[in-house]
Amino acid sequence: MEDNNLIFNDEEAQKYAKEAEEKWGNTEAYKQSQEKVKKLGTLGMIRVARELDRLMKDLSKNMDNGPKSQEVQDLMAKHYESLRNFYEPSLQMYRGLGNMYVQDKRFSSFFDKYKPGLAEFMRDAINYYCDKQEGRQI
Repeated sequence: MEDNNLIFNDEEAQKYAKEAEEKWGNTEAYKQSQEKVKKLGTLGMIRVARELDRLMKDLSKNMDNGPKSQEVQDLMAKHYESLRNFYEPSLQMYRGLGNMYVQDKRFSSFFDKYKPGLAEFMRDAINYYCDKQEGRQI
């Protein structure tokens, strides 16, 4: 993954930023995200993008193990923790993010570039991760 082509190109990123502000601009998570991104700066964002790239490659390699496998769940714990680069996630927010990965073509096409079906796999792995964290019987 190229550093200057993280998830969206510059034009897409600006469009998405405006959309995010319209949808979530009045939320605490959005405000946190704006501050954290500012503090990360360009080099921090490149570091985070590289970490995401490595994580997506590792998840892709482990898809055959299934979303409930220990290997995948360990990776999902890293993914959940990585969100703290931007905001303090809740399990409810994390579930919503997993759904967005599938429902929003911009995200699903990004993840599916790593391996077809990765977006849906991540949604399923996120849901299982959240169920475990909530102590639900699985």
